[in-house]
Formats: sequence, C-alpha cells, structure tokens
Amino acid sequence: MFQKDADPAHWKLLIFYYNPDESRLFVPKRDGIPFTLNFAKPAAWAITGAIVALIVFASVVNNRF
Repeated sequence: MFQKDADPAHWKLLIFYYNPDESRLFVPKRDGIPFTLNFAKPAAWAITGAIVALIVFASVVNNRF
C-alpha cells in the first residue's frame, strides 16, 4: 500500500518526520500509529498549531467558568 520511510535522517527525535522531498503531508510511521505528519510541509505546522491553540483555549475557558 504505502511504503514506509525507515531512513533515520528523516526522523527527528525519533518521532517527527521531516522530509522536504516527500510530496505527501500524511506519511506512514515506521511503527505504531499508521500515519504521521511530514513537518517539512507548512500545513503540518498549521495543523499542529491549531490543535495546540484549541487545547489552550479549551483549558482557559474551562478554568474561567
């Protein structure tokens, strides 16, 4: 189906995939959860930032009320 990239140079801190030559945003992980984000793409940073912002917003709203 999808070919996994086992090249250690593309895996930062062993969990973050970073390969500017890869065209896909979602790539298969080496093991575990089936897919991860390619952090060489700006959309991956936007998705991560939106999730973090949502968590921070929810925790602030939850503590106020």
